[in-house]
Amino acid sequence: MSEAEKIIKYPFKLLWTGLKYLFLGYVLKNKTGAKFSNEFEYNDFLSSRNKGLLLDGAKLRLSEKDSFENVCVTASVGAGKTSQYIISNVLDKAKAKCSMVINDPKGEVFEKTSGRLKQCGYNVIVIDPENLSRSNYFNPLAEAKNNIELEQIAEILIRSGSSHSDGGDEFWTQGAIRFVSLFIKCLKNAGEENPEWFNLHNLYFLFQNFGEKGKALNEFMSHYTINPYDFTDESLSDEWDGLLTGNKEGYQSFVLNAITALKSLSNQNLAKLTAKSDISLEDIRYKKTVIYMITPAQHTEYYSFLISLFFRSVFNACMREEPNSKTLPVYILYDEFGHSTIPNFTSTANTIRGYNVSISIILQSISQLNARYGKAYAESILGGFNTYMTYSGSDPVTLTFFEKMLGKVRERQKNTVTNPNDQYREYNLMNSNEIRAIHKNEAIVISSNKQPIHLKTTPYFKNWAFKRQSNLPKYNEPKLAESFTLSKVPLKWKDEQ
Repeated sequence: MSEAEKIIKYPFKLLWTGLKYLFLGYVLKNKTGAKFSNEFEYNDFLSSRNKGLLLDGAKLRLSEKDSFENVCVTASVGAGKTSQYIISNVLDKAKAKCSMVINDPKGEVFEKTSGRLKQCGYNVIVIDPENLSRSNYFNPLAEAKNNIELEQIAEILIRSGSSHSDGGDEFWTQGAIRFVSLFIKCLKNAGEENPEWFNLHNLYFLFQNFGEKGKALNEFMSHYTINPYDFTDESLSDEWDGLLTGNKEGYQSFVLNAITALKSLSNQNLAKLTAKSDISLEDIRYKKTVIYMITPAQHTEYYSFLISLFFRSVFNACMREEPNSKTLPVYILYDEFGHSTIPNFTSTANTIRGYNVSISIILQSISQLNARYGKAYAESILGGFNTYMTYSGSDPVTLTFFEKMLGKVRERQKNTVTNPNDQYREYNLMNSNEIRAIHKNEAIVISSNKQPIHLKTTPYFKNWAFKRQSNLPKYNEPKLAESFTLSKVPLKWKDEQ
């Protein structure tokens, strides 16, 4: 090709190359990978038309289906998780046909929402061990419907009350659980004779009176290891004999561990609160109900066993029957989840979604979850959620988690349109320090296989409708604080009563 031909063809070649970049997508700088969704892109799953959980405090909701896939919210103290997520969602559901169960440290959610929910026809239930005059009664043993659920209670009591829920010597923990499980099942048999004996107060009473080699309990055990519906069933008697066989120091250590774990049951308010039940958790599937579990924020760890038992009972009640056309969806807003001990929570979170139940766990940090459950199981718990949301000011572990979840941007670049070589670089969509410094009225949302959203949020007191509703007088139907004496199981029989 002559020089003249080259000169003539060059402008056409340059034009063709330019057209390729313009129309065929060959650009000088091209980005792929992670990016934030714009409003048009996320409108298909986060919309005011949806009826699920409210994420922005104003109008943008998940679908009910996505809400039943569960939500994990992280927010440091003071970041606004209560004002922007919990209270907003409770008020948003006021006119919905559903039930709600709320862990409410400090009672702030109750103060701001109970009046509105009562106005909208909800049955309002309060569990408050510090203020029995406004509290319903809740006996977790009476709520359990089978031995599996009783064994779950035994495990929660020991693991919640132990100083080593992660790690420690599992041998001693399991030994204590065996004793608690056995005594609970014997109390169930005793409860067939007198229902007032079947409670946590009497469980603690049995351990207090164990004595040397359990001799002080021999008469009680001889009566109530017998299954009242099957006299040939010797399983509890065999378990009692098995526990007392072997090294005396061993089973005495099991008992001592159990007494230490159950020490909170010496609290008379707790003993009375759990002595009986005046609620049925299964009713929340058929009657619009809101339950507030209220404990002082400064004593969250002290009451962690009660909170764990209560929510384990709620999960069980929600999964006893397949949902049908008459079944109400249930929204569980589990604040301070990092202080609770729920064995097999991963399985629960994955299973309960099929029963039209939505769980939102609210954490101060992922580190908190690691400390309670251990890093490996904490990761398993986090894997059971479809949507993740964080507000500003999180700790380094949480920030790193969201930095990785957000993903990386891959950038392809050419210096000139004629340069055949591409250059690539990768970088985080947001770095940890950028996530930490988002505005207090913003949140990062990551849901399923969708691109993340940098969301503007509105606290309930800046939402005109919610602010007005939150100013309604709180629900205040005083309950008579009954003056009753706790009934103790008999340990001795005179002439074989």
